[in-house]
Amino acid sequence: MTTVRRPLVIGVGQPHRGDDALGLAALAALAAVLPEDVADRVAHHGEGLGLMALWEGRSVVLLLDALDAGRPPGTLLRVTASAGPIPSRAFRASSHAFGVAEAVETARALGRLPHTLVLLGAQGIDWRLGSPLSPEVRAVLPSMVEEAAGILSDTVFTQHATTSLPE
Repeated sequence: MTTVRRPLVIGVGQPHRGDDALGLAALAALAAVLPEDVADRVAHHGEGLGLMALWEGRSVVLLLDALDAGRPPGTLLRVTASAGPIPSRAFRASSHAFGVAEAVETARALGRLPHTLVLLGAQGIDWRLGSPLSPEVRAVLPSMVEEAAGILSDTVFTQHATTSLPE
């Protein structure tokens, strides 16, 4: 398998489902503050098999998403896949039965997990169709973008992006 050396940033969400649009909004805002050549960027709806296909062959992936971890609305949460199993409840905001957490754990079981996979999300509160981002989630968006930019500029994170993994 060929390893793609540039980091991949995936913004996950549905644009017309309230706080579920957070990953897409964060991806768009990140594009305004981060040079284009730092990472590849993709917007995605969050279906698990599609996510696995996107990160196939990547060594470094940053996934931006809304989550439902039972925290106060707007709470930022950073999860590193290499630290252990992803709490499936946290990423249950997806309308898919096979979403982010299931994709991560399936990829782990198949030996197809990127070397570095960071999930950065914020606790949502409003998932209704047609709703905009809630005020709590909109308020955390700048912090989420700042955190994402920091992750991408972290020398340890980008070091992995330039290291080929054995096939």
